Amino acid sequence: IALRKEGGEISGEVLINGFPQEEISFRRCSGYVEQFDVQSAELTVRETIKFSAQLRLDKSNPVYHTKDGLDRHIDYIIKTLELANEAEALVGADGEGGLTFEQRKRLSIAVELAASPSIVFLDEPTSGLDARAALLVMK
Repeated sequence: IALRKEGGEISGEVLINGFPQEEISFRRCSGYVEQFDVQSAELTVRETIKFSAQLRLDKSNPVYHTKDGLDRHIDYIIKTLELANEAEALVGADGEGGLTFEQRKRLSIAVELAASPSIVFLDEPTSGLDARAALLVMK
């Protein structure tokens, strides 16, 4: 349904607001968070989210209508996903410091939200997390 995996079989029609799903436009308006996403260890949380937004948001997006619109958009995402304390921290690599597994999951979601998708698909967003961390991710 999300047009991201090759395996499996879909039968029947996939409709979006009553219209057949069209691959190119659907990919543009949707986000997909992989179960295990890879982020650049050398960037901070804020830089990672901003990089995604700058690559994926169209310049006609309302966040570009004001001088600080993009920064406010990123701040909102950071606050929403409770990454404010980690915003200036380096992502780091697995086993070498940096973000925890749970923080990385929230960062992966933030990276997708930076593109302002209409719908977000999450591939097993709580696997490997304890109950508290799972609640935080799903919140």
